[in-house]
Amino acid sequence: MKRRSTGLQTPDVSLTEESGCQVESGPESASSPVTSSKSSSPPSEKKSEKVQSTLRFTSPNSSSGLLASRSTTCSACGMTYYEYVPKDREIHKKYHDLHAQGIPWPESLSVKKVKDLTITINTSFKRATGLKRQKNTSTTTKVQIIAIDKSNKKQVQKTSQMLDMVNRELNAPTDSGEWMNPGIESSRAFVVVIENKAVGLCTTDTISDVQKQSRWMVHRTQSIVPKQVNKNSKIGISRIWVASSWRRYGLAEAMLQVVLTNSIYGVSLAKSQIAFSQPSHSGGLLAKKFNGVQHKSGEILLPVYLE
Repeated sequence: MKRRSTGLQTPDVSLTEESGCQVESGPESASSPVTSSKSSSPPSEKKSEKVQSTLRFTSPNSSSGLLASRSTTCSACGMTYYEYVPKDREIHKKYHDLHAQGIPWPESLSVKKVKDLTITINTSFKRATGLKRQKNTSTTTKVQIIAIDKSNKKQVQKTSQMLDMVNRELNAPTDSGEWMNPGIESSRAFVVVIENKAVGLCTTDTISDVQKQSRWMVHRTQSIVPKQVNKNSKIGISRIWVASSWRRYGLAEAMLQVVLTNSIYGVSLAKSQIAFSQPSHSGGLLAKKFNGVQHKSGEILLPVYLE
């Protein structure tokens, strides 16, 4: 299989992989025992019985009129909620819209712009005549990438709010927080803004101990190659995310290009000096395209780091 030259050297790596609610009823009611005058034996007593049942709730959207008391997890935004609870549905809708369209980003926070670009959005719609033919149109949209100022409390607060949403979607733990630490200058955060909405986020870490942190990961199996150190890594991509409605426009790769030129003052990093925080499947595809290298075995290796 031919591979496109990326300018990245193939690492000399030996590939050995490391391995519903229940309710309990009370005693059943029983009639008073009848005692015969001819019998002196005590009246018999009925033993109480325990009954288990699953509570079920009616739902106007259910064809059977019943809905089991289970939570629902949205496959798009990752939020878990109870569909039969009106308040939960309302909260989910608001959260889902933020996930898809981005969070509001006031113009006052759009300072320290590091990149401007334009993307083309292609749309299609059916003609009003009722014919099946479709008409394709395209529009252009302006995009800004903002470098977060660690001393700007409002920017940091808004970015933290966005990061919480990203971690929920990625099912990821809290990050290191280096991007807002004034003492670690090369760790940064970048936000993509379109029409006063933040639709993309990238946060980075500084790789301070290559021997302990920097590794290689096999893209196909997502397993770490043991006892192998990637000595090139300087900056780690901790989180990188784009709102679902704005994916496939190259915004994630644009943020990575910004990381190369805006992490260390006066220095333009090479792609080989960027590592990823053990990316998910979709993140792995981005890493593969950006700086994955092909091993002599044919496997694609991704530079990763341990947070």
